[in-house]
Amino acid sequence: MRLPLAVLAALARTAASYCCFYPETTDRCVNCQSIAEDSNYCAASETKCNECGHVWCAANDDSTAAATPVLPDGPEWQLGTYTTRYWDCCKPSCAWNSKGDVDRPVLACEAETGEILTDANVASVCDGGTAASCASNQPWTYNDGVSLGFAAASVGGNHGLNGDENCGQCYELVWSNEGGAHADIVGKSHIIQVTNIGYDVTGDHSFDLQIPGGGQGIFDTGCVRQFPGGLFGGYYSTDDFDCGVRYGGCADETGCSRLPSELRAGCEWRFGDSYGSDNPYVRFRRVRCPAELVEISGSTPRDDDEYEAVDLDAYAGGGLYSRALGRRPGFALALFLGGLMI
Repeated sequence: MRLPLAVLAALARTAASYCCFYPETTDRCVNCQSIAEDSNYCAASETKCNECGHVWCAANDDSTAAATPVLPDGPEWQLGTYTTRYWDCCKPSCAWNSKGDVDRPVLACEAETGEILTDANVASVCDGGTAASCASNQPWTYNDGVSLGFAAASVGGNHGLNGDENCGQCYELVWSNEGGAHADIVGKSHIIQVTNIGYDVTGDHSFDLQIPGGGQGIFDTGCVRQFPGGLFGGYYSTDDFDCGVRYGGCADETGCSRLPSELRAGCEWRFGDSYGSDNPYVRFRRVRCPAELVEISGSTPRDDDEYEAVDLDAYAGGGLYSRALGRRPGFALALFLGGLMI
């Protein structure tokens, strides 16, 4: 996989001294989030940068070494949207027939046994049936630069998502610094497959990530039916599945201990190094579905081969984007990197 052109351009541009616009802090060269383009008047020299009221960051200044990630940009990327989280145990919308253009519906599981259902017509556990979301739909960390999971897609907005039409499609989400994301994950990726729709996910709200303990929303009857047997031989209460907070879920990792053992790992993922955030903003693009997700969902879009495959192992070391400006290379090295396969 080649470094994206936007990343390479930024690598080359920031190999020399540059004018930093934002943030408005004295140490902005350590964490610069907006660099003047070469054609900008302020970028011409230190004097002009200062005239513009911004900060000049010298190439040989050690304070520029720990640069911020170069977030992806370009026509294939959707910018400025945010994500939320949920886990309601209901049968995913994409597990019904005729949802999206896929080879088969995504898999649902028998609530009582956890076995995969072969009949897509079994009613949802949230509507009195026995079909539920499989416990395997929870997120997990693949390496220190990318994690995998599933999500509900928006039913409308300026980002091109349209609910059931997106069933089975996969997207690379890159955590951005536009809000909500912990600084340690900015520039790292989370690749999801759409298995559900969110009727309340609209506008700048792009995806509702499936995360156990993340909130049951209005559908708070499914989990107690799927997991009736509680701790110490008792029964689970509805509040055990989201710590009593229907939107947002448990506030810290201790709440994960209230969940069934089958769901705790995904709940704990939320508070670990791969996430640790609250409704983070993302930049996203469609990608070919990784085999690791298809193996769980059982569903593949018919046009999947038209999209770029991602090499998950290439994200090791902090992610493709979070490490892009790590130690600033010289200009020649930046150009050399453009030809490397990573």
